[in-house]
Amino acid sequence: MGVDVATLATAYAAVVATGALALEVRRWFESGPKLVVKAQPNMTLINAGGPEREGLLLVNVSNRGEGVTTITHFGLLEFPDAISRWQRKASNSFIVAHPYLAGMNTALPYVLRPGEMWTGFADGKSEATGDLQSGTMWVAIYTTDREKPYLALIPKRSIPVELQDAKKV
Repeated sequence: MGVDVATLATAYAAVVATGALALEVRRWFESGPKLVVKAQPNMTLINAGGPEREGLLLVNVSNRGEGVTTITHFGLLEFPDAISRWQRKASNSFIVAHPYLAGMNTALPYVLRPGEMWTGFADGKSEATGDLQSGTMWVAIYTTDREKPYLALIPKRSIPVELQDAKKV
């Protein structure tokens, strides 16, 4: 009724090999670029010597991963509800062709290395897109490292547009 040493050694080797495989799979999933996208609507640019610009959408994309990627497109997607967002079926989609301001070197495509950040701008008062702060608009950053875009919700406006216009009068 004794335990065979060869059986114990085989079981131990199987456990160690399984653990090593699990760590390797985890490392494979965690390697590469890890992009974090943040959208800040209704920003005002105060430019020394130039005109102020109001109502800008500021988008920051930072690479917290270990790999290099290239940002190819900056877009806006509208998902009217959670189901369409889950299915990735936008009711409206827009591309921001020139997501930079004069004097900035953030033209696309842009190579984003680990630890770097890219900043892009869009006009937040476009008639084509409507109200970006409706709670249904998302920033979409398309890159070379994956098929689907990185998404960030544009925060919903806390004060309705009608009340903001009345406040200014």
